[in-house]
Amino acid sequence: MTALTAGAAVLSLGGALAAQALWGAALRTSVPVFPVGSVAFAAFPSDRPDAPQSSEDGEAVSLRIPGALLAEIIEPPEGTSKPVVWRFTAQGSAPGIAGMDYDVSVREQLDDGATHDLSSGHALPGTVLAGSTMKVFRAGLGGDCSAIPETPPPNEGEAPRNVHVFDGEDVRLQDPGAGVPGAMTTHEWCAVVEWNHADDGRYRNDVTVSGVGENGSVNHGIAAWHAVVGVPPALEMAGTYLGRAAADGSGENGARVRAEGEWYADLYPDPFGEPDIVIALQPAVTSPSPDVAAGD
Repeated sequence: MTALTAGAAVLSLGGALAAQALWGAALRTSVPVFPVGSVAFAAFPSDRPDAPQSSEDGEAVSLRIPGALLAEIIEPPEGTSKPVVWRFTAQGSAPGIAGMDYDVSVREQLDDGATHDLSSGHALPGTVLAGSTMKVFRAGLGGDCSAIPETPPPNEGEAPRNVHVFDGEDVRLQDPGAGVPGAMTTHEWCAVVEWNHADDGRYRNDVTVSGVGENGSVNHGIAAWHAVVGVPPALEMAGTYLGRAAADGSGENGARVRAEGEWYADLYPDPFGEPDIVIALQPAVTSPSPDVAAGD
């Protein structure tokens, strides 16, 4: 981001006579431009601190969540569906009396140059994100992402959003005047994606047994047990494939034999074609003066 600089200065001498002589001769002494401080802002996946995306002139920096990571909701490596968690870090500093804020937003889905705007919070239909809910929020101590915020209710007449950012506006990274030369302030964030599948069902069995004892008494016994029926997550079915086969032949006795068969297969989109998700972080330099807006 832009360095703060000192420019030309006018050399003056005390006393009216000396000042008049200087101005009359139009004598000016230039001081070379020199840097007195700079502001810096960057973001990176928390597992890749060696690959920060830096803001050069105050522009937003962007990070990409791989679509293949979201696809693990459908086909998890462990065979058990669970939320996908992706962490990222914002860091920056400002010198002197300056401070720094930033905004976090989920910008778009991106796939081979084709984009889908996510500013409305609604994902591209037919994608894994469209069947999920993504929540972006500040991490707890030690990068903890377990305290997932509750999903806010949709606005009246609006379909439920797929993307929610919690407290992502005017995030205070550094208070004005609190900068330490050579030190960076860091914030860690969580992006948690959960599949919106229906709850697993339960199958119940009840058994009742009655019997007559040797003394003529009637005895009853009741037993019940439950079985959880899991529904594996999947994208919406794309269609059904119909296969047909026919065969005919002649028997040893010369009789002609013919048989036909058909089968069906349900087709589902490949979740590993999921678009990446772009998260943007927009920095702004702040001032202790209430008359100066952030970024000015």
